[in-house]
Amino acid sequence: MTMKTTRLLPILLAIVMTVLPAPLPAQTDASMLGDWGYGFQLGMGAQWPTGSLADDFKGNFLFTGGLTGQYRDLRLKADVSYGQPSLKNPNPYNVTDDAGHALQVNGTSSATHIGLGVQLGYTVLRSGRLSITPAVGGYMSHLSWEVNDITWDVNEQGEEHFNISKVNDVSHSHFSWMASVDFDIAVHHSLTGGGRYTSSVRVTPFIAHASYGKLSPAVSGNYIGLTVSYAGLIRMLNY
Repeated sequence: MTMKTTRLLPILLAIVMTVLPAPLPAQTDASMLGDWGYGFQLGMGAQWPTGSLADDFKGNFLFTGGLTGQYRDLRLKADVSYGQPSLKNPNPYNVTDDAGHALQVNGTSSATHIGLGVQLGYTVLRSGRLSITPAVGGYMSHLSWEVNDITWDVNEQGEEHFNISKVNDVSHSHFSWMASVDFDIAVHHSLTGGGRYTSSVRVTPFIAHASYGKLSPAVSGNYIGLTVSYAGLIRMLNY
């Protein structure tokens, strides 16, 4: 190692220590924390329908994100999720002619599913790096896809075939309840301007109810799922 390199090491170390957030002293950790906090979460997971929902839709991957507000052990969170469940029923509105031919078929192989949840939770356990927060609240689910109107014809060989006469955009929304449990595993603490920032891995099993009455037959049931997210929370400090 050259003399020039040796002289640069303390300078580089000082720069790194300046840029990195300062760790919160363990002995003052609890006493410095204030009552209020805010944060976000971003992750992915999967969900599966139950009941008659499973007659028309398959399970799907999810992308999810949201915001969190915290007061002591109370947590208010708002989440949005996006997925594309495959369609199982080719004629979900059961539109047929007198001969039993389907007069509608799905124009896409999957639907777009958007879920919006707002929940209030309470942290029931804090042990080391782990905290557990059950939550309940409201859930809005929205499904959309394309349905084709079709007509039937017979070709020269006497074989039946159909033609698409119209493409329809269809959608269904439903507001109901949901419940979840956040298992937060803290991986890092650091000080930011006026607060303590905590990085966590958040594992969240959930259940949400949905019903779509305009389908024929109507379907209803629950979405049961699991997401794994990165969660960041800034807890304000007392000074």
